[in-house]
Amino acid sequence: MKKFFIFVATAFAFTACEGPEQSSTSDAVSEIIVTPSTCEVLIGESIDLSVEVTPAKYASNVEWISTNADIATVKNGTVTGVASGTAIIMAKAGDKTDSCTVNVVGVPVESITIDQVEIYMEEGDVYTLRATVLPENADNKSVTWSSSNDSIASVNGSGTVTANKPGDCVIYAKAGNVVAECTVCIDKRPLAIGDYYYADGTWSSQLDAGRTPIGVIFYVGDITATDPALKNEHPNCTHGLVVSLNEHEEGTAWQPNYEKYASTIGMWTDAYAPQYEPVTSGYELEDNLNRPIGYNNTKAMELFNAHEDNAEWQIEPINFVIEYREKVPAPEASSDWYLPSAKELSLLMTGEYDKNIWDIRDTGAPVENLKEVNKKIEKIESAIGIGKRLPGVLFFYWSSTEVTWEFAITVVNYNGQTPQAYKKETGLNFNVRPILAF
Repeated sequence: MKKFFIFVATAFAFTACEGPEQSSTSDAVSEIIVTPSTCEVLIGESIDLSVEVTPAKYASNVEWISTNADIATVKNGTVTGVASGTAIIMAKAGDKTDSCTVNVVGVPVESITIDQVEIYMEEGDVYTLRATVLPENADNKSVTWSSSNDSIASVNGSGTVTANKPGDCVIYAKAGNVVAECTVCIDKRPLAIGDYYYADGTWSSQLDAGRTPIGVIFYVGDITATDPALKNEHPNCTHGLVVSLNEHEEGTAWQPNYEKYASTIGMWTDAYAPQYEPVTSGYELEDNLNRPIGYNNTKAMELFNAHEDNAEWQIEPINFVIEYREKVPAPEASSDWYLPSAKELSLLMTGEYDKNIWDIRDTGAPVENLKEVNKKIEKIESAIGIGKRLPGVLFFYWSSTEVTWEFAITVVNYNGQTPQAYKKETGLNFNVRPILAF
């Protein structure tokens, strides 16, 4: 009886040691990587695959498997070609696996060349490379394309390279075990009106499905030169202006209770926010009416709306802009969304106009700039073209430019006119379109 008890205890101790060790091997392996991921081997010849196991102490536990031993066999990572065809060689450690696709051939690829060894591109450009594989009678002439840095330049299975952002990278073409290279050098594309602007702060002339568009560039130039608040708070926003892809869909007044307030926002700015220039402007060429200064105006009016004494006479377009910032986050490098000034809206509609934009009030001007921007906006799913939300309706877009205690400037999408309107004017055709500087 005593001997039997000792035997049982010993057996139990052995089982207790073995069980946890097996379990820990399975649980502890976090990754296994087989290199290369594809290769070519001749019938009757062999190639060694390498494997990396994490943690490394479990490397000796790797199990090798061939999915088709009639094509290729494997032993301890050494693959031997048996017959023409393709086999998947798998390596397993714990519950992790990785594999290599092995092409077994009778006639191997001897060389591959790309028609260009170096190409120069600009952001957004597309160029198709062509590869030549020899000999002509090679069993497997299929080419695999790859990029050393997809964020700079990506390449599809046909060798078409897309320039994503400035920088240098290498495009590889592989056939069998042979690789050719082409160096790609990408320059920043000069900014142009109508370029798409993305959530990551980049831009391109053609819509890129891999990035999230948040606006379209409508002006190229340094707005910090005319807006001191922008220069002080965002000195690097010197490239241009972007208009949002959507707008206030219900229409709004500028300041519904302006009669009750009975004063200008400019006077309040003088008293409570002297760090910003007054939003009130005269009608002359030298007045703020003719300056792109919407960032300054928006920041001053944000302070106005936030002041407890002004809860009863809010500036409604500013509240919409703040809401829009939450819905459509802008890149940190930008100014974030703001309410454009009269001059900035005029730039959006009619482009550069060296004279007093107040003169456009009666005569109007060609809106070719707006047409170019709308062409791009309308290619984006769920975006709303400027002045397109209600077909056939004339839209008045509120600016951040105040001219008196009862009037603010609007800009018309149809012909770029710049009429003033009572601040309490409302309706579906009195709208708000945020912009940002970048």
